[in-house]
Amino acid sequence: MSPNASTDTPQDTLGTRIGRLAAVIGQTHYPTGDRAALRRWAPGQPPPLAFYRLWLRHLGDELPSEPQTEAWMALAWGLATCGADSHDPKRPLGQALAESQFAEGRLERLLSAPDDLRLDLFMSAVRFLAAKGERFDWCDAAQFLLTHDPDKREQLHRRIAAAYYRHLPKDTNAKE
Repeated sequence: MSPNASTDTPQDTLGTRIGRLAAVIGQTHYPTGDRAALRRWAPGQPPPLAFYRLWLRHLGDELPSEPQTEAWMALAWGLATCGADSHDPKRPLGQALAESQFAEGRLERLLSAPDDLRLDLFMSAVRFLAAKGERFDWCDAAQFLLTHDPDKREQLHRRIAAAYYRHLPKDTNAKE
């Protein structure tokens, strides 16, 4: 399967790719300098060489397509930022947001963000989760960043919101 595949590929392919990315970045012998380079990246900047090295050595022979490179770089940034054990395939992103008391207003802005703000709001949510030491399914994050089809995006938003509200603590007012 080509690394240029979009979220139209089967979930297990995306899951395998995310799992591999998380495992490699989380390894104790993964170069500290590469991890730091991934964490220093910001949207609008070109990916560091550490990203290309990571991708070509561990994920495929071809780099992701131009429109997907920034999303994949943001995923590598997030995994490097959140730490070695941040990928938990059994814990939905919405659940992690709810249980960490991510404000409902922030979730609404994240899920309704126009394309030009989507990445920035996602990175803000990841910083919040990293500060709380939260683990979650990074496949949800990958789908959030890689899905552009409006119907599929709406289905994903519904799934994230459902997990959020199912796990929102009853005694907490999470509104901002």
